[in-house]
Amino acid sequence: MGVSSERQWYLQGVLCMALPLMCAALPPHPFRTVRQQQSVPMVDTPAARHLTHWLDQCLDHLADTPCVTWKQRYFVNASFYEPGGPVFLCVGGEGPALSPQVVVTGELHCALMVKLAQEHGALILALEHRYYGESIPTADLSTESLKFLSSRQALADISTFHSVISKRHKLPADTKWISFGGSYPGMLAAWCRSKLPHLFHAAISSSAPVVAIANMQGYNDATASDFADSSVGGSAECLSTLEEAFADLGAQIQTAPGRRAVEKMFKVCGNLTLEDEKNRGVFTQTASDVFIPQGNDPACGGQVCNVAKQCGALLDPATGPSPLARLAAINALAFGPSCLPSSYAAQVRGLTNTTKVGGTDRVWFWQTCTEFAFYQTCDPGSRCPFTSTPHLNTLQSYFDMCELAYGISGAQVEAAVAASNAYYGGANPLPAATRILFVNGQVDPWHAQSVLKPNTQQELPAFMVPGASHHFWTHPAKPSDAPEIVAARVKIAEWVQRFLLETDGAAVVA
Repeated sequence: MGVSSERQWYLQGVLCMALPLMCAALPPHPFRTVRQQQSVPMVDTPAARHLTHWLDQCLDHLADTPCVTWKQRYFVNASFYEPGGPVFLCVGGEGPALSPQVVVTGELHCALMVKLAQEHGALILALEHRYYGESIPTADLSTESLKFLSSRQALADISTFHSVISKRHKLPADTKWISFGGSYPGMLAAWCRSKLPHLFHAAISSSAPVVAIANMQGYNDATASDFADSSVGGSAECLSTLEEAFADLGAQIQTAPGRRAVEKMFKVCGNLTLEDEKNRGVFTQTASDVFIPQGNDPACGGQVCNVAKQCGALLDPATGPSPLARLAAINALAFGPSCLPSSYAAQVRGLTNTTKVGGTDRVWFWQTCTEFAFYQTCDPGSRCPFTSTPHLNTLQSYFDMCELAYGISGAQVEAAVAASNAYYGGANPLPAATRILFVNGQVDPWHAQSVLKPNTQQELPAFMVPGASHHFWTHPAKPSDAPEIVAARVKIAEWVQRFLLETDGAAVVA
């Protein structure tokens, strides 16, 4: 029997507790969203009602048809606003869902933005992305409904939002808007400035993979580097042990006796589950989900919650008598008493469920199939430290899921990726793009698809934060934050100050 949707959500919840920062980022495997559920109940308190607002949006901004409207949620905090001050927009994205606290604490994507807003007398805004959280414009999540979900529609939503807010708050025409975001919202933040330069004065784009790609080998290549990086607790020995464990796992699942042993060792759900090759592909990827440095937190409290602790367990004979046994033990520590879901059929059911409640897996995966892909394969010959023989985590396996879920072929995915890069510019933002700060984390595998080198001619600064994971600096500050994180926040604040001093056509000389 396949794994129930309830068990899938339980597994995701367990991983979110074991590796909490994973739930604030783009999922490493796009049709197994290791994150909190997209939609969360609205908190009905006077404070929440004061911060929460709705506006009418067109369902389809891009077609020359009459405007059918729907309600989009947004949040406002004018507590620090000084007349004539700037507007700071926290751009919503794929999850977890925004709450009214996003304009009070900033939550995980915009805490630094809220702090800077207090210093600059800025109006604080946050706009929820269509099809996420409470802002779902259609009755279901069918393929016909999802055709209105795209980054281009989201940018058009932002443009309308800009007009509505400007009128409702009687903002001066020369008000300077700055967009902020991390991960996919970081992509949108950058594109607010490059595609809507008449509306946005500047952008702070954190951990933003603005270069779409189908076969994203760079993700797992960077993961390999992270497990060898001594600055975050890795080592060459740790990486080689991790590679040995997954190579042994690959060898075991190629024989029936080996599959029985692995099913027992890893507590794989179901009976004879690994006899199905597609289930073997799901299993090997699930077993690797623990080892995702994009959510690395040096100060986390779990037993195997970061690179240093995972390497410690991999190299400790007390964890198990062999690298494979230690790999199983680490998965047991991460997943707890639950069996390990490895059902391909369950994944297909999740991706073909078109209801609002049960179909949330379809939403972000739709955007990967129609815009960005970002498929993190594990190909022979790459530096991927996980199971590459047998070759199960293939580009074709993701294309097959796009076909099953939406009837989108691999060729169409490839064409969509090319179209996205042509439209947005990829790693070379359009000539109109200036005043976009790109910030990336050294141990975040998503940096493989971001802008890493500053372009001084266009005033597109960029810098890497040593030892940092996926937009860690945008999170609420903690006493345990590394000096590099603290320094990154100071540097971002300096750039915000510099951008605000600039007027169009006149840059401030450093």
